[in-house]
Amino acid sequence: MGPILIVDDEFGIVEALSDFLQDEGYPTAIALNGQLALEQMAVERPALILLDYMMPVMNGPAVLEAMKADPNLRDVPVVLMSASPPKAWRHLPAAGFLPKPFGLAQLMDIIHRIVGPPGAR
Repeated sequence: MGPILIVDDEFGIVEALSDFLQDEGYPTAIALNGQLALEQMAVERPALILLDYMMPVMNGPAVLEAMKADPNLRDVPVVLMSASPPKAWRHLPAAGFLPKPFGLAQLMDIIHRIVGPPGAR
């Protein structure tokens, strides 16, 4: 199984999610903007992407668009995370949505639903 790629411009969020998911047994990778995320995906295909909606350099919708255009990435599941009102981003093609702030139980529910338990793939 590839890593769970965590993409957010807030380093504290990326670090906390990465540490938590690693403690739960999931490999992780991080990117602090959408452009870095695409570069990371070119190196290692992720099992799942936790993608922030609003970021500098390249935002979540732009990353989704780039992934959709890439045959190697178009089927990678993406969970959008945002503090913006859901009506701004619920229409986007994502496997799941996590409104910020979210709880760790919510996070694990969606990861288990999409990826399964650690080592399942």
